[in-house]
Amino acid sequence: MLATIARWHDGLTRFGFYLGGATLCGIVVCFWIEVVARYFFNAPTLWSSSIVAYCLCLSASLAMPELARTRGHIAISVLQDSLPAARRQGFERFTSLLTAAVCALAAWMLISESLRQLASGTTTAMGLDIPKVWVSSFIGYGFSNTALHFLRRALLPATVEWPSDSPRQEA
Repeated sequence: MLATIARWHDGLTRFGFYLGGATLCGIVVCFWIEVVARYFFNAPTLWSSSIVAYCLCLSASLAMPELARTRGHIAISVLQDSLPAARRQGFERFTSLLTAAVCALAAWMLISESLRQLASGTTTAMGLDIPKVWVSSFIGYGFSNTALHFLRRALLPATVEWPSDSPRQEA
């Protein structure tokens, strides 16, 4: 049962990562449209910079959980590397638990703000009139899903096999 939930969670995370990559393609398209409109037709768009900013936010939020899952994030491991092997695993679990708590706190704040935006009907700037909750809810998703991956790493036994596409750093 736990393995099935973990596979489902990993699949959702991977799907979000691919969706985040698609938003990067959206950024390229928006910049291309802006360049063509501005330099060939002398008619710059009013919306492209806003769309690029929102797509960048979505991309980072959707990619963050996959980086936590595959340990693809940047880590400064001087302290961890200086510990004896017997203590290293406990230190990794503690830092994973601490990171999960920080990500969960950020997710709670972002989800609370998303609910406030939903209730007030806040929309985006630059005349796009898109409900802001659409963007901020993805940020909350990114932090909550990242928190779950760090929580899994902190609480699951070290003997649990991770998926083959997620390299595990050995102590």
